[in-house]
Amino acid sequence: MAEHAIAAAEHKHSFSDTLDGTSPVPALWFVGDEGLYLMSNGLPHLPHPDNSESSLVAYADGYRTSTDKHAVDRLIGGDDFCEVLSLLTPLPDGRILHTEIVNGITGGATHFAIELDTETFAHYVMPPTAPKKGNR
Repeated sequence: MAEHAIAAAEHKHSFSDTLDGTSPVPALWFVGDEGLYLMSNGLPHLPHPDNSESSLVAYADGYRTSTDKHAVDRLIGGDDFCEVLSLLTPLPDGRILHTEIVNGITGGATHFAIELDTETFAHYVMPPTAPKKGNR
């Protein structure tokens, strides 16, 4: 999904892009609506292999439906959301998500973890032996 977003000539505008009048950048979107999942913002969309009309998404473990998502509403807020995870724009601490993903995969990483609650949001590329931390 990350490679699709980077290779795409165009990118879908997020709600924030539309409100702020900004241009979208290659990103993964962390979406909360019918479950919790990641998807590419590249256009044309990355089709699901079983249904080319739908986008390929990667669901969070245990969060494939709106009921699953609503089970954690008190932790993440009740509204649907789209959090834009820029792949190439440095984060405040200097990390670049795409570099972390590539290095993680090269090093044997098997999971992309997101920790969130009503106050914080963090993401990590997880090596195969790393224990799970908190709610994901």
